[in-house]
Amino acid sequence: MRGLAVVFLLIVCTAPAFAQAGPHANVEVSDNDSGGGHALESGEIPAGEAAGEAETGGEACAGATGLGGYACQFGTFLFGSVERTVVSFMALLALSTLLLWFNTRKAVTAAKIAAEHIPAVERAYVFGGPTELFLLHDQATVRLAMQNYGRTPAVIKEWLVEFVAQEPRGKSPAYEASKRTVANEILEPDKLFSPASVFRSDIASPFFIVGYIAYEDVFRQPHMTRFCVGVARDGKAAYAGHPAWNGYD
Repeated sequence: MRGLAVVFLLIVCTAPAFAQAGPHANVEVSDNDSGGGHALESGEIPAGEAAGEAETGGEACAGATGLGGYACQFGTFLFGSVERTVVSFMALLALSTLLLWFNTRKAVTAAKIAAEHIPAVERAYVFGGPTELFLLHDQATVRLAMQNYGRTPAVIKEWLVEFVAQEPRGKSPAYEASKRTVANEILEPDKLFSPASVFRSDIASPFFIVGYIAYEDVFRQPHMTRFCVGVARDGKAAYAGHPAWNGYD
């Protein structure tokens, strides 16, 4: 932007000079009858020139027409004196600085948005729940399965599987701490993982299986996926409970 301002200044400052450029007056040399030598003859000096007066904007651009004439008049208006030149240059410099600040601010904002968007796109997303449900005399056993649907690995920190007789209705999930399993398992993208543990129910069907999977992404941010599944007497299973018990972040 500053480079454009310099080019603009060069154009408008030199426009009056180009406008004034023209054929030089011929100098007539004649013999001096009285002295026999040579002398330079000059015409009558206008009063304005004799007083050392500068040409006005209109006089300076009298010979310029078209686009050049407009540029000359504009340049004379902005740079007709030292004071005008300084003020015009400072105004252009301020404008270029303002535009530079505005563009820099836009770039910083765009970079910030991109930086905030990258973790959401590249992080791990782990989902899972009970699988391999087996009912025998109203008793049940299940296993836990989970899969990473994200683009980067997840570190599984712990999981929990619990059987409850009543369908959870509260908005704040709560679990029995003794049922949790601490781990440090790395789950690659698109990989399925199922711990070897088999979870047994002491509650006759129908019952509900609740639990969660806690993990960290590659940005070391913690996340949790919850599940709540209702199991009927015939062994059919379906998601149940308040949405908070099936939430994830």
